[in-house]
Amino acid sequence: MRKRQAAFVVLYLAFAAGTADAQECLHGPTETAEQAARRFQALAATRAVNTMQANEAGLRGGLYMRHEELANSAAASRMRESTNATMKRISLIPGTDILPDWELTLDVTERGYWFMIKDKVDPCGFAFVSNQVGLIFNAEPIR
Repeated sequence: MRKRQAAFVVLYLAFAAGTADAQECLHGPTETAEQAARRFQALAATRAVNTMQANEAGLRGGLYMRHEELANSAAASRMRESTNATMKRISLIPGTDILPDWELTLDVTERGYWFMIKDKVDPCGFAFVSNQVGLIFNAEPIR
């Protein structure tokens, strides 16, 4: 019976290791030029959200905008009219991708905000995360 259990454990571990190796991250050492360009655009969107929040908070007595408010802001309107192709492509409308295959999650509190822009097609779950401090972090789940 122990030999059968040991064989099962070895088989399970071999299968688990095989699927982990088969999972190729889009953003990492083997990142293609196309994926690097997508990541760069998402970083630009991340910076844009931080800038919009910082500018609006100054005008609104320290209050940050919820997702719906971002979409209807003067800054979003200027982005839609921008000559910069990336800025023009950014969608701040809730329920839509901020950029193709990138999802914005935003949470606003009385004192601040945090948000994540996540690559929906990366099997490793790459994302940018930031908050009212303005620092931007690369993030991915622990594997």
